[in-house]
Amino acid sequence: MRFYDITRPIRAGMPVWPGDPPVEIETALSLETDGVWVSRISVGTHTGTHVDAPAHIGGDGTLDDVPLAALCGAAQLVHWPHRRRIEAHDLAPLGVPTQCPRLLLRTGQAEGANETLSSDHATLTPEAAAELLTRGLRLFGTDAPSVDPDDAEEIHRLFLGRGIAIVKGLALAEVPPGSYQLYCLPLRLAGLDGAPARAILVAE
Repeated sequence: MRFYDITRPIRAGMPVWPGDPPVEIETALSLETDGVWVSRISVGTHTGTHVDAPAHIGGDGTLDDVPLAALCGAAQLVHWPHRRRIEAHDLAPLGVPTQCPRLLLRTGQAEGANETLSSDHATLTPEAAAELLTRGLRLFGTDAPSVDPDDAEEIHRLFLGRGIAIVKGLALAEVPPGSYQLYCLPLRLAGLDGAPARAILVAE
């Protein structure tokens, strides 16, 4: 088996979506004065690799309601290096199977461009998103900072309103397209709108 860690490291000053809280890390206790090293961190719930809950866009359901069964299991990774949005007729050439419980999208637009996060990324059209629902989709993940262009919420609302888990900010640059087992575990932050997650792919 081969393991791929597809989690973006959380570091002080790392890029965040415009307007989101910055990442701050400082020493709370030090070896020199306290005998132990303990750090204090301050992050937004949508920092780096993270899982959205429906409450993120005003929907019904917090992180507690996102089932682990949706976040773990068979996943298909596809590579879409184009700037335009993915149409429904693009799904078959991409290699998206007719039954696809978890789809991960590698756009490549975040690779090597870690200084800023913006809306300049590829994503799905509403028609492509609706088609994925007919294929049994339970989770949609992307290396992009959003599943919508600009400040739109259409894809967010479609997926989260149907109980489809959304994972954003994945680190997919080193992962070839194909079939994997996904394990994505967000921090267990009770009653909140989302959380950073540790995500890995396993190729058998």
